Amino acid sequence: MSESEHLPQFTPQPKATLSELQQQFNASIQTIDHLKSQLAERARIIELARARVQKEVQPLVREMVARRVKLVQLLDETYLREELPRLEKEKLAEFIREQAAALVHQYDADELAELLHRYTAPPETAPASPPDAIKTETQNLLKNVLGLDVNLEDLSNLEAFQAKLEQQMQEEQERREAQRTHRQKSKAQLAKEAKLKAQLESISKASRRLYTTLAKLLHPDRERDATARIWKEEAMKKVTIAYHQDDFFELLRLQMEFMHEQEQLLTQVPEDQLTYYVQLLQEQIQEMEDEHSNYYMGPDAQLYQEFGGTPKQMETKFRSAKKGLREEIQHLDYALSDFSDPASVRDFLKRL
Repeated sequence: MSESEHLPQFTPQPKATLSELQQQFNASIQTIDHLKSQLAERARIIELARARVQKEVQPLVREMVARRVKLVQLLDETYLREELPRLEKEKLAEFIREQAAALVHQYDADELAELLHRYTAPPETAPASPPDAIKTETQNLLKNVLGLDVNLEDLSNLEAFQAKLEQQMQEEQERREAQRTHRQKSKAQLAKEAKLKAQLESISKASRRLYTTLAKLLHPDRERDATARIWKEEAMKKVTIAYHQDDFFELLRLQMEFMHEQEQLLTQVPEDQLTYYVQLLQEQIQEMEDEHSNYYMGPDAQLYQEFGGTPKQMETKFRSAKKGLREEIQHLDYALSDFSDPASVRDFLKRL
């Protein structure tokens, strides 16, 4: 973060100390500066890791997957062609099923979908029931388990039945998702939301007041000097972006920057306005801390854990990952060569 991006802080005057509110303001600014720096660095590392994964790791993953697919297909040929004892045949079928399922579901190896279907054991067939009993049982299942209220008599119009079924399934899914989201909120979260809601009106006034003040100060249409107009247009763009992104810290930093341009001092900020600033800055600290936690629990957590860190740590992690993939590819090449001989497949099955 460059020096110009930091927000000015209160400086103790000779023979005077900062008030508690001014100290809170300074502490909040320092915390936000630190968090912003951490978040920017973490985002930079994530993007670098993602680019290196695409360039260095994914090609090796594709090579590994291609060989595993060939191995499954080779074992499938052995299963169909060779006369194997029953126990060995069952072991081979189970191994093929496990490998194919992993490749289809984890690596999108769609070329094995039909093969996986062949090796997936069909469910046990229940004793036949009378047609009316089957309809009643199916309707009860749809209603009690899935929450769907449909009439199987509507099957005469298959398109209408399917449309109604899909609509009810969508509504039920949305209802359950809403319930799940609500359950996830802890009592502490609900209490925090209630508190924030109670403060929203006063906080929003301070935020809107700050934006309005800046808009009046920077309105380019009121500026006759061409150079100053261009500067105000660019400044107003920054203010508008910060306002719409709800980045109160950036709005406050811009206000201090522009107040400096107008030769005004931070100490001229009214006490009641400063109170709101501290309140809002604390809110932003909490949001940034939550964002920071997402790097450990969010969608990029695994990427950062596997490939993130200092430059030296990242280099070590990438070297280790590529070495492991190359070794696996080499082992798969050996297996492809060995398993071309049915005797080697039998030896392998005996060890399972």
